[in-house]
Amino acid sequence: MPTVFQPDFRVPQGMPTNAPSGHASASITAEDTQHYFTEVAVDYSAWSPSYNMHFGFWRAGLNPLRREGMLVEMNRVIGRALQLPQPPQGSTPRRCVLDLGCGAGATARTLVGDDPSLYAITVTNVAVQNRIAARLDAAAGVADRMAHLEADYTRTGLPAAQADGAWAVESACYADGTAKAGFVREAARLLKPGARLAVVDGFLLRREPGRLAGWLHRLWADSWAVPTLAVRDDFVAALRAHGFEDIEVKSLRWRVAPSALHIPVLATRFTLAELWKARGKLSPWRRKHIVASYCALALGMFWRDFDYCMVTARRCAD
Repeated sequence: MPTVFQPDFRVPQGMPTNAPSGHASASITAEDTQHYFTEVAVDYSAWSPSYNMHFGFWRAGLNPLRREGMLVEMNRVIGRALQLPQPPQGSTPRRCVLDLGCGAGATARTLVGDDPSLYAITVTNVAVQNRIAARLDAAAGVADRMAHLEADYTRTGLPAAQADGAWAVESACYADGTAKAGFVREAARLLKPGARLAVVDGFLLRREPGRLAGWLHRLWADSWAVPTLAVRDDFVAALRAHGFEDIEVKSLRWRVAPSALHIPVLATRFTLAELWKARGKLSPWRRKHIVASYCALALGMFWRDFDYCMVTARRCAD
């Protein structure tokens, strides 16, 4: 694609190394996360052939039995949340957005496909996801406006204040700590003044969940190689501390419920098929991936401890 950013892969000054979190499992490391996503990369195609690696957004007019339509709608909801200014009539601007923790770039692919003035850079530290993304970009006809960067999204090496918008869909949770401060700091550094960040993810509603909810969260997180979910209030405080304003938190609990209800049938069918093909033997991470799928649905039932939210914020003008 044409050069929009010229990456500098030196670690930006002052960027933190991974720090321990009070909610983190001692067994989960960044390497574990890479190994997990590498090992289960193809498994995600059972959820979405287009590799939408997130829950879907239901609205009136969408068939709740058709998962892919809801998954694509979530991408478009994120695009609308960025509130990108419309280019002047007759101009040919080149606006660039960032997907931080992109998986195989499905959200960026949707938004770039919908808007010919848009370019996207996606960031993941899992090489196989970028290979899958490149293949899907070519099939969608958007390869010339997509770039896939293999990097840590808390220290991307990209230049500061160049992005017109950024998002993280079910990926901010992979940063350290309950505030995800490393992720927030880098997002603030990358965004232009006035540009917006949208984060869609699960959040803990209190630092000390109930006993059963806490156990379930830990089982889910360990199975999907997540250090810990963010605590909602800690995350909002981190946004304020790093120069964001107009922060808004919206619960999407009921919007994602129809797609979440696809899990039991899909996960059970997938498990039986894969066990048959593998003659009863699945690797540890593939087994954990299946466990986490069931846990995600169960965790959503603990309303006092957990919510699935969209958090939007605007980078303060300098």
